[in-house]
Amino acid sequence: MRRRHLPEAWLFADERLEERLWEVLNRLPRGSGVVITGSRKNGEAIRRIARRRGLMIAEERRGEAVRVHDMRELRRALGRGASILFISSLHPTRSHPGRRPLPLMRAATLARLTRGRAYALGGMDQKRFAAVRPLGFRGWGGIDAWLKT
Repeated sequence: MRRRHLPEAWLFADERLEERLWEVLNRLPRGSGVVITGSRKNGEAIRRIARRRGLMIAEERRGEAVRVHDMRELRRALGRGASILFISSLHPTRSHPGRRPLPLMRAATLARLTRGRAYALGGMDQKRFAAVRPLGFRGWGGIDAWLKT
């Protein structure tokens, strides 16, 4: 996966989308990305739609996209050569209701240490991304943000 051509916005094709996944995939803006999560059972159908629609795919189980919650996980992801590092969570999320968001400056520190591979995750949407972009984030990912459009 080549870093300089990675999309800014990513959909997490998570089980929580259930039957709405296909609707969301078919209206994602061309050039967006789709992260196939480790638990996704219908990855081939997702890949087919993504190719047809001009969407980029990154797979968690292959280590192309990695969720990072702290320094230990960041070191591990960098050591394994992950292309896309999702710093999580920046805001409260429906998918992880008990998890407290990272303090903003800690998230910014993690982002800067990724050497340009940081993407914001956790309660993100385009508007929230605009606010954190100056902290070193290259893009953002989400689930619920794509259900609203």
